Amino acid sequence: MRQTKEVKIIVDALTEHKAEDISVLDVKERTPFADFYVLATAPNPRALGAYPDVLEEALAQAKIDVRKIDGSPESEWVVVDAGAVIVQLFTAAKRSEMNLDTLLSMERKK
Repeated sequence: MRQTKEVKIIVDALTEHKAEDISVLDVKERTPFADFYVLATAPNPRALGAYPDVLEEALAQAKIDVRKIDGSPESEWVVVDAGAVIVQLFTAAKRSEMNLDTLLSMERKK
């Protein structure tokens, strides 16, 4: 899979800040509003709250705007819209509950 500059910046920033189980999914054939989803698990609620700022700062350094950030540590799920890349950040429990990894993998096999 060919990753974009945005995906590399996002994955590098999340890795540097100890995000866990980072997955990059190519969804450009399945959705008109994004080329990639990046899914990651925060090790704790504090990290989940910090990741949007970390991503916004890393992307801003590359002159890439974040369109919208939604969610909160209290909801255990935060979404960062970076244009062609949507970042979904979760606590481990919420990621398991949402099951997006499996859902998107099943979709790929169809």
